Amino acid sequence: MSQNLGAEKQFMIACSHLPSFNLLTQDNRLNAEVCFIASPLDLTADTSIIILDQKAVRENGISLWKKNHPNVILIVEHPVEHQDCILVPTGLPDIFLRNAIVKALHQLSTQQQLELSHQTLKVEHEQVTRLLEVGRALSAERDHHALLAMILLEARSMACCDAASIFLIDRHSGQQNNQAPDLVFKLTQNDSIDFDFEEKRFCLDSQSVAGFSALTGEVVNLTDVYDLPEHCIYKFNSSFDKSMNYRTCSMLVIPMCDHNGRVVGVIQFINRKRDTGIKLNTPEVALAETINFDDSILPTLQALASQAAVAIENNLLIDRVNLLFDGFVKASVRAIEQRDPTTSGHSFRVAELTCALATTVAECKEGHFSRAYFSQEEMKELKYAALLHDFGKVGVREHILTKAKKLTSEAYGQFMYRIAWEKERICNHYLKQKLTLLRDKKLTSVLEEQLELEEAQKILRLNKYLQAVADANEPSLLAEGAFEHLKQIREYVIDDVHGQSRGLIDEMEFNALSIKRGSLTADERIEIESHVSHTIDFLKTIPWTAELRNIPKIAGAHHEKLNGCGYPNGLHSDEIPLGAKIMTVCDIFDALTATDRPYKAAVPLDRALSILQSEVECGHIDSELVQLFSQTKVYNVLDIK
Repeated sequence: MSQNLGAEKQFMIACSHLPSFNLLTQDNRLNAEVCFIASPLDLTADTSIIILDQKAVRENGISLWKKNHPNVILIVEHPVEHQDCILVPTGLPDIFLRNAIVKALHQLSTQQQLELSHQTLKVEHEQVTRLLEVGRALSAERDHHALLAMILLEARSMACCDAASIFLIDRHSGQQNNQAPDLVFKLTQNDSIDFDFEEKRFCLDSQSVAGFSALTGEVVNLTDVYDLPEHCIYKFNSSFDKSMNYRTCSMLVIPMCDHNGRVVGVIQFINRKRDTGIKLNTPEVALAETINFDDSILPTLQALASQAAVAIENNLLIDRVNLLFDGFVKASVRAIEQRDPTTSGHSFRVAELTCALATTVAECKEGHFSRAYFSQEEMKELKYAALLHDFGKVGVREHILTKAKKLTSEAYGQFMYRIAWEKERICNHYLKQKLTLLRDKKLTSVLEEQLELEEAQKILRLNKYLQAVADANEPSLLAEGAFEHLKQIREYVIDDVHGQSRGLIDEMEFNALSIKRGSLTADERIEIESHVSHTIDFLKTIPWTAELRNIPKIAGAHHEKLNGCGYPNGLHSDEIPLGAKIMTVCDIFDALTATDRPYKAAVPLDRALSILQSEVECGHIDSELVQLFSQTKVYNVLDIK
C-alpha cells in the first residue's frame, strides 16, 4: 500500500466487494491505494485509506484502528459513530461507497497538504533559528580571523558545499595610493583537500568571478565554471584545480553588503554536494557528486552574507577605533613628554615593564598572587593606565617639570651676574685707590702690593662663594657644613645696578639651595605631586568603555604607598589596585635606571634593585612584586645592563 503526492492523477480502487475502476479526484493531486478490511491486518505505514465493515469494527473498535494507524482515513459502515471516520449506510449501492472514497481522498489530500506546509514551515523555522544563532555568534566574535573562519564554516554547512572562500575589499589601500581598491583573498576552506593558504591581494576589477560580484553587487550562480555563459566579462582561474588535481564545478558568489548597501566583500561557494560526507577526491567524483546551487537556498545564503558583512564591518570598526585610540594615547604621551624632555620615553618604558610584570604575576603559582589573573581586557586597561600615568603633568608649569638644579637657569644666571658685578666693583674700588695714591704721589710698592693682596683675597672669597653655590645647586645630597656656608653667602651684602643693597643670594634662593636632596622646593614638590591629581581629573573626563573604566583609578594610584604615606589620597595596601602596585614598582625602577635624566646619572642595575628592596623595608611597595621583578628579570624587556 502506498501514497504518492504529485504523481499519478488517476486512482485504482481495489476492494473485495467492489469491481476495479478508475477514480479521478477534483484537485487531480492525490494518488492513494485503498483496501477493504474485515479483520486486523499488518498494514504498511504508508496506507492511505482503510474501509472497515461491521465485523472489523465489532472485533477491534474504532479507537484501536486510529491508535495503530493515526495518519489514515477510515471509512466505516453504519451504525457506528466516530468523529474521525467517514460513515456510509450499510447495504447501499457501490456509488455511495465510491462517493465516500472520493470524500476520503479529498480529506487525505488536504491533510497531506497541511503536513507538507508544516514541514516547509518547520524547515524555514529551523533556517531562521539557525540564522539567528549564527548572527548572535558572529556578533560576539571579536577575533577577526576566527570570525572569518566561522562565517565560512556556517556558510558551507548551510549550502552543503565542499569549499568556500571569502574576499574582502580594502578601500583604504586604494585611497592611500589614489588607485582602485584591493580585493583581498582572506580565507578559504575545503573539505576534500588540505593545502597551505596565503592571503593574497588583487586589484579589484571585473576579470575574476569574485571581482565581478564585488564590483557590481550581483549574485553569480554558475552550473559549471568551465562552461561560462557567452559574452560574460569574467573568467575562471583554473590554476588551483590544475595544481591540486581538483575539479571546480558549480559555483555561487554572493556579495556581502553592509547596512548601507555597500559591498564589503564576497563569499564564494564551490561545489554543492548531494551529501556533506562526500569527499571530492578526484575530478571524476566531483563531476558525479556535485549539484547546482538552486534558487531555494539563495535567500538563506544571502541573509547569512548580510549578517557576515555587518559582523565584519563591526569588527573592522572596532579595530579601527582601537587603533585610533591607541594612536591618540601614544600621541598624547609624546605631547606630554615634549613638555618634559627630561623624562622622554619614561611612560612607554613603564608600560612595557608593567605589562611584563603583570604577565609574570599571572603565571605565579605560589604566594598571595597564586590566584591573580589578568584577562586580555584587563591587560589592555593596565597598559593604557601605565602609558597615561603621568598625563597630569600637562597641568604642571614647564619650568618646574624641567628643573634639573635647585636654582632655575634664570636664577642661577642672575647669581653669576651678581658675582661678576661684585668682582668688577671690587676691581674698580682698588683701581681707584691706586689712581688716587698715584696722583697724590703716595703709591709705594709696598702699599700697592698690600692693595693687590686685599683685592685678591676678596676675589678669592667670591670664587669660593661661586663654587659653594654651584655645589649646593646640584640635586645630590647637601654636603655637611654647606648650610652654614650658604648663610654666609646670604649675609654678604652688595649694591645692585640700581644702587640698592641686597644679599648675594636672596631668601628664596637660599631656601632652594638649602634643599637637602633633589632639586625641588617644598612648594615645587607639591606642584609636581599635583600631577597625579591632574591625571585622575583629566582621565575621569574621558567616557571610558566598561572594560577600561578602571584606568583613572589605576593610573591615579601609582604614587600611593602600602603604609598610607603616599599621595594624593594616602591609600593603604588594601585600597590600592593590584595594577597600580605593579606599576609603582616599575615606575620607581625606570626613574632610577633612566639614562635621560639631566639632573642625575642612571643608577646601576644592582643599586636600583637594592633601592627597590629598601622601599619594601620602608613599607612602601609590595615585597613579592619586587621579588618577582628581580628573580624573573622582568627588566630585561628594556635590555637593562
